[in-house]
Amino acid sequence: MSDAEGRFLDALYRGVTDGEEFERALELIQTMFGGWGAALVAVDAQDPTATFIVSSGWLKENLQLYLDKYAQLDPVPALLLRRPAGTATSSNRLISPEQRKVDVIYNEFFLPAGMVESLVGNLYSDRGNFSMIAVMRGEERRPFDDDDIAHLERLMPHITRALQLRRAIYRVDAKNVGLQATVDRLRAGVALLDHDGTALFVNTAMQAVAQRGDGFTLDRSGCPLPGGIEARQRFDALLKDVADGGGGGILTVQRSSGARDYVVLIAPSPPSTVQSDWERQGQGGAIVLVHDPEAQPSGMADIVEHGLRLPKGAARLAAALAANDDLKSFAAREGITIHTARFHLRTALTRTGSRTQAELVRLVVRLIRDFALAEPPSRTRPV
Repeated sequence: MSDAEGRFLDALYRGVTDGEEFERALELIQTMFGGWGAALVAVDAQDPTATFIVSSGWLKENLQLYLDKYAQLDPVPALLLRRPAGTATSSNRLISPEQRKVDVIYNEFFLPAGMVESLVGNLYSDRGNFSMIAVMRGEERRPFDDDDIAHLERLMPHITRALQLRRAIYRVDAKNVGLQATVDRLRAGVALLDHDGTALFVNTAMQAVAQRGDGFTLDRSGCPLPGGIEARQRFDALLKDVADGGGGGILTVQRSSGARDYVVLIAPSPPSTVQSDWERQGQGGAIVLVHDPEAQPSGMADIVEHGLRLPKGAARLAAALAANDDLKSFAAREGITIHTARFHLRTALTRTGSRTQAELVRLVVRLIRDFALAEPPSRTRPV
């Protein structure tokens, strides 16, 4: 293996998780074959968001023009995909001189810029998913020959494997980001801990609880830490129970402000599906959920209005009742009479089919429990 190949492969495999290194790998293979530009195309028919094009050199500067005006006219991809996966050739072998004379993209896009030939490889093609690599040369370089084709074919298995790894990691990362964003919107504080108590993830609500310093803080590893001695002992005991294979439990954490206690659930986190048996022999991690009974979700009235199809006045009253308000205090705060408040209550009961105020409140509480989320975080702060 030459030094140039070594640098290319090093950048290529680093590029599995680093986009800049992936682009650098393309620049290195462009240089390796004496090209002016290069492109790596991966198309995913099942997940269009995973489709991407990485380019370098001259093509990177002109990629948008190619996509906007010439991509649909380019005959090379379709011709290349008729060849077996893992094989390479050149555009001059795919397209005859007579065809090149009348080919629009060749004469309008490539030739005016000095691009006269491409070395192309079919990396893989299966069920609408395909990937190809291309290196373009100018007139100053000799035509691509059998040695160039064989050289590219030796490198193509590595490129294919890197693409497959990158695609798999992309899907995992997309799912992970989506799940983290969802957990970040929950009103309950959530912390995911590994076997030694180090926080793998702490959501926005848990960070807000810790920042208030009212019963909870976060230690250096990001693990929630109750302020009271008894609560901390109970907390540690439940974490140890989970680590020893137990089911965890519930505790309350007193607040220095005098507000109602936090309710905390500690439960075992599910094992990773990618771990081997011997990797699972160690202690397991834990999930910590913190319920703040004083927290009120924003937009409660809007959720009730649209979720139960209530007029605004009736929705505001129903939301207030669910938050332990009463008719008199609601009327005073809204600047309305008690008779108007009762009218709103009758409307809410009629529209929802509830027979009593208590039944209406239960209905609203269940709706808010599932749909009232925390304020969206300004940014995700992984621990």
